[in-house]
Amino acid sequence: MRRTLVLSSLAVLLTGGFAAPLTPTITGHDFNFGAFNVEGPPEWSTNGLAPDTLVFTPGTVHQEVTAYWPAWPAPPPHPVFNGAGLFGGDFLLQVQFTGQDAPYVGPGGVIDVSLTGTGMEGPDLMIFGAIPSLGIGFGLLWAIDLRVVSLYGYSDFDAYVLEGEGIIVGGEIAVRHQLVGQRGVMRGNLDFIDAPAGWIPPLYHPLQDERQGQFRAAYSGETGVGYAVPEPTTIAAIGLGLAALAARRRKV
Repeated sequence: MRRTLVLSSLAVLLTGGFAAPLTPTITGHDFNFGAFNVEGPPEWSTNGLAPDTLVFTPGTVHQEVTAYWPAWPAPPPHPVFNGAGLFGGDFLLQVQFTGQDAPYVGPGGVIDVSLTGTGMEGPDLMIFGAIPSLGIGFGLLWAIDLRVVSLYGYSDFDAYVLEGEGIIVGGEIAVRHQLVGQRGVMRGNLDFIDAPAGWIPPLYHPLQDERQGQFRAAYSGETGVGYAVPEPTTIAAIGLGLAALAARRRKV
């Protein structure tokens, strides 16, 4: 079943305007994923005064990308398979965080963690897989060069909203549908698995904190064609998302 992303619409109605939250909207060609490094190092690294990095590595046994919707949100979804013919394609991501712009005050509380960053070298988000129902053999299906990424939430919580926006640069789906050069986005929830509770302190700035560490993290979300600028008709409503995140926090 396709995971509902409660937090993907989380953005705060701010006094003074919007900043880090990108509030991406997907308009088509949607891939759903749940990513975790089965092999390799932990996903999140703090690197002293260098940028923090988040990396999901390639793997032959990964089963992370579950389905593709050509005309999202309309059905049908098409299952994605890996190189071994097993259900679930491979999701790769590499981003870095270089700044912060919290706090934000909204109707549900104060967002005191808001990290800003970019992709790294080359395509930053890639999906490998096969879609037999569309006659597509195993290979690169989707690639985005991320221009900007944003992670935000509460300092005493272990789940955060992670969003990004960039340019579609390749993959069979992008080539087949002439999407190369268009804007692509990602959105979803990043959950820290073995990190100390609230390890991201209030107003955390990756380039001003000397800590060194690695933490396991899982990213559940979606990527597709889209844009990262809220429509005027949306702005009046998205402040409700902060209250939803506060309610989820109380249940954990």
